[in-house]
Amino acid sequence: MLKPLVVGLGRSGSGLHLKTLARLARRTAATGDPLLALPVVGCDPRAEARGSAGAPGELTAVGTLDEALARIDPDTTVAHVCTPPRLRYDVIARLAQHGVRRLIVEKPLAASAGELDALVRLRERADLDIVVVSHWTGSRLTGRLRRLVRDETLGPLRRITVDQHKPRFLRSLTTDGHPSALDVEIPHSLALALDLAGPAELRAARCWDLRCEDRVLPGLGGAHVELAHPSGVTTLLRSDLGAAVRQRSVVCAFEGGTATAHFPLSEDDDHAQLIVHGPDSEADHHVFRDDALTDFLEGAYRGFAAGTAGAVNFALACATARLLCVARERCAVVPRPETVPSTAVAPTAVAPTPVPAAGVPQARAGSR
Repeated sequence: MLKPLVVGLGRSGSGLHLKTLARLARRTAATGDPLLALPVVGCDPRAEARGSAGAPGELTAVGTLDEALARIDPDTTVAHVCTPPRLRYDVIARLAQHGVRRLIVEKPLAASAGELDALVRLRERADLDIVVVSHWTGSRLTGRLRRLVRDETLGPLRRITVDQHKPRFLRSLTTDGHPSALDVEIPHSLALALDLAGPAELRAARCWDLRCEDRVLPGLGGAHVELAHPSGVTTLLRSDLGAAVRQRSVVCAFEGGTATAHFPLSEDDDHAQLIVHGPDSEADHHVFRDDALTDFLEGAYRGFAAGTAGAVNFALACATARLLCVARERCAVVPRPETVPSTAVAPTAVAPTPVPAAGVPQARAGSR
């Protein structure tokens, strides 16, 4: 069986990966086909993070990566890299030096174009099998959207609008892992847009400050991103991190109707909803279970076991990261809008910027 190592026990490492790994271990053991072995080895230099992470028997927590590496066998380890983006390359390089080849990396893949290029070279040189967390694209809900696009059930796809809003005051005030709102929710929706509509160029990007009772956090209030796809589709991504309510929805506008997808809002519930409006029919409202992260990690672990995990996923993650880098470079911090617009982002000084094809790795068959 494969054995997980989680590097970074913050919100994603402890709150998402550890809990999901424990659930996955129980689920696969109950079917007689155990996939991974507990306890997870986890490392974080912060004593408070180690003390609050994991249930008894599910985690062995240490304070340094060297201590963690002393406890693992590289040949059976899957390393979950859940550090802030600016630290990921160094962690991945250290893991590769120790012989770890299977990695699951939180989004976004890199904090800059230079780091991304270096990571692409490291992956090839060290023969790493890297899967980037992208459970939105692997969800059952996205699968249904993908079929609507592919089959043109409602005609050709014309526009994608994604709204990811939530109040994120406490985490923004107490952590510094994300430099701007572009790094919080936008990577999920950007990968989804590229998956559904193909490659894109950046048409506009802006973010605004998060204003609290007595502090202003530059660039962390929210972000808007506009894309244009060679396929003719346009995309609008909106994320308000000072919103009063949570929302995770995607509206796909087709020539002959619309499909509105609602992703589960948190780990409190694992049901998704899809509402399809055709030209001459009543709306079809579908509600179904969609535990996307558990399914995503199970798929990744089974791919690691078979030696076919990360090739296609890595190419999409690179394209997503490159667009994010362009958006970071061009994004101006502006005042928070009075309301979230319902149509398009107001024009900005950002010129359309294509993402170069060079440097985006092709899928490799038989990657370990």
